[in-house]
Amino acid sequence: MIKPSKNLQQFSRYAAVGALSATIDLGLLNLLLYFHWPVLEANTVAFVVAVINSFFLNKYWTYNDTTSKWQSQLPFYILIYAVGLGLSNGSIYALNIIMHWNVNLVKILSMAAIIVWNFLAPKFLVFKK
Repeated sequence: MIKPSKNLQQFSRYAAVGALSATIDLGLLNLLLYFHWPVLEANTVAFVVAVINSFFLNKYWTYNDTTSKWQSQLPFYILIYAVGLGLSNGSIYALNIIMHWNVNLVKILSMAAIIVWNFLAPKFLVFKK
């Protein structure tokens, strides 16, 4: 039996964490929109909650980082993901608020656009060994 490479295993775990985080992100966004939150504020809150979830799952499961440096890693991780938040909010502003596209379609498109960045930046900048 062929054992998958470490990078493939990490990416598979990252994808599973990403799917859970995307579900949290979309679910919380729609819940907050249901309660009439402004779309950019709802998107920001949902994004931050999903990022914190993904940080801990990626730290301990995806990248197997058992160091106790999470207090210094989390702010850097959030900073990296802030690039994704900028893309997400920028997409929502341009495509939903200005062009009136469906917010869920815009959210999914923006998620797809930042997957590679969100995998590589933490791998090489936060959880590097």
